[in-house]
Amino acid sequence: MNIIFYGGRQTGALCLLTLLAKKENVVCVVPVDEAVEKIAEKFSLKVFKPKSLNSGDSAKHLKSLNLDLLVCCHGREILKKEILEIPEKGCINLHPCLYKYKGARPIERLLEDKNPKASIGVHYMIEEVDMGDVITEIFVDVSGCSIPIEVYNKLYIYYSLALIDAIDKIKIKI
Repeated sequence: MNIIFYGGRQTGALCLLTLLAKKENVVCVVPVDEAVEKIAEKFSLKVFKPKSLNSGDSAKHLKSLNLDLLVCCHGREILKKEILEIPEKGCINLHPCLYKYKGARPIERLLEDKNPKASIGVHYMIEEVDMGDVITEIFVDVSGCSIPIEVYNKLYIYYSLALIDAIDKIKIKI
């Protein structure tokens, strides 16, 4: 599958490395920060840095890549329908606590609610934020965590595991 990766932060870097370790064909990386960009450059991956991934020029470029799948982890833009329809197999997003905390600040809201049940979910992206069909979701007990970094430290490995599971399920549908 031809994959474009769009993301940033530590979780984005981890997910890009997961795709590379799994020997997926990452044809292009759209980094939102230096960490993801440095990994892409280290592995000699094509880097695409548009002002907006939703622009007409971006759509034209993405169509030229013969994409099967877009993988997003901590992207900064809500993708428009025109972009979401480009990859043949769709666009997927990794999101913490998808089952209950869609949208912004899911870990903070989990902690505010004193909820001990965190998760990493992978879902198909649609125009409505975090509302697409869930492909996989892995649940993790985060009892005793009181600040976001403690929760993320428990969740990091599950970003990789959820992404691997989702990619495998998508490949089965091919």
